[in-house]
Amino acid sequence: MRFNPFISLLIILVASPSRPASAQIPAQGGSIEGLFSPNSTEQIRPQAQKLFLEGLIAINDASLEEALALLLQAEELDPEQSGITHAIADAYYGLNDYNNALFYAEYSLTKEPMNPWYRITLAQILYAQGYYQSAVKEIELVLSQHTYHWIALTFLVRMHREMGFLADANAVIRERILHPIQRAVTQYSPSRSQSNGLVIQPFSEAHKDWYKLLYRNFEVLEMRDSIAAVAGEMHYLFPYDQEISALASENNNDPVFSDNTGVTQASSSESASTESEQSLLVQKLQQGSTPQSPEEAIEWLALLYQQNASLTDRQEIAMEWNQLFPEQGEILSELGRIALELNRPSAAKSWLEQAVRSPGKRSQKSEWYRQLGELQAQAGDLDLAEQSLSYALRYDPENEHGWAILAYFNARYRNNRAEAESNIEQALSINSKNAAVIELQGDMYHLFGESEQAIIWWEKALKLGGPTQRLQQKLSGKHE
Repeated sequence: MRFNPFISLLIILVASPSRPASAQIPAQGGSIEGLFSPNSTEQIRPQAQKLFLEGLIAINDASLEEALALLLQAEELDPEQSGITHAIADAYYGLNDYNNALFYAEYSLTKEPMNPWYRITLAQILYAQGYYQSAVKEIELVLSQHTYHWIALTFLVRMHREMGFLADANAVIRERILHPIQRAVTQYSPSRSQSNGLVIQPFSEAHKDWYKLLYRNFEVLEMRDSIAAVAGEMHYLFPYDQEISALASENNNDPVFSDNTGVTQASSSESASTESEQSLLVQKLQQGSTPQSPEEAIEWLALLYQQNASLTDRQEIAMEWNQLFPEQGEILSELGRIALELNRPSAAKSWLEQAVRSPGKRSQKSEWYRQLGELQAQAGDLDLAEQSLSYALRYDPENEHGWAILAYFNARYRNNRAEAESNIEQALSINSKNAAVIELQGDMYHLFGESEQAIIWWEKALKLGGPTQRLQQKLSGKHE
């Protein structure tokens, strides 16, 4: 199991409620402030706190299934405690259940959106799923608030290196780890060196390791000038290190200490088009142009839909753009919608399973989970369907269509009238004029064998603009 400094720290904090809401992390001289809100541990109900602590210990002991069972019990007792939710995400992550891990990681961030540890966990989950760009974005969000967050910086370098982007890794090492230390060294004092999450200890063994990694990266890139410059700089900073002295001698370089030495610029980010008028986009599409950003691809797909392009054309283009921007939930969900229109529910389910694992707005994730839940129910995967429908409503409790689908699910597949009626009441309380919700109310009464009531609701749905052909079939008695 991977090392998770958060878990060890959390165990200490929960076990010692009197401890302040900040803690020192000895690794690499780091210090993390504001891990918890001041009252976070005090607000946990006693039994939930006990289960929470036992779950954390089980995670630390790599007993992940036991940990998950304990933590889910704790969540039932105290569902608003973000620490519990985050620990559940970590347990699922350790079990390689990335779907559930992603949900709980995102859910914990709704409670504490500024918690850097929660966002790092989300980044780890995304990266494990192959969503490199999205993981990088999450780490950059952490670093926008905690400039020198050691764990975030380390993970960012690791991702760049593992993906083969050594120049990007070097840019992070040089510009965001080593240069701040260089700037601080001439004025170093313990009282002055604290800066947004990192206690600077100039030229420690950890920093030496960063320099050596930088050196090795330049070797792989075969950048001779940068290799020599880094060797000389290391020799200046660590004159008594025999290995570094040998490297400096090998590269025949005098010691240097310059802010500009061996700097490698990060690759430029993708530029998004600002041209969005429909006429221009239509022209681009006709010319076979390729979108330059995920946002542009999504906009063009919406345009294709509005222009009533053929299903096969839309599918072909969406497949191509999914290859260009593989982590975009909106593109994946569009492929799911197209598959449904082509009467390919299995393919649609597969696309939506990918969509829910991708980043998206809460309202979008809610809809994707709702659609996925419907397809899972139709396929007979009832437990998965119930879970997906539950996730849909946790992402967006105001999704009236989600409540209505859950009501129908409970009526048809669980034969639970009381729960179904409670669900549909919730949907109608959000929007009493949603034709789709009202149609589902009629469908429920039909399932319960109450035809007269079903007809009343179907007629209401028809008056509100529901699908004419389908509703007329139901009203004529041809509904199955």
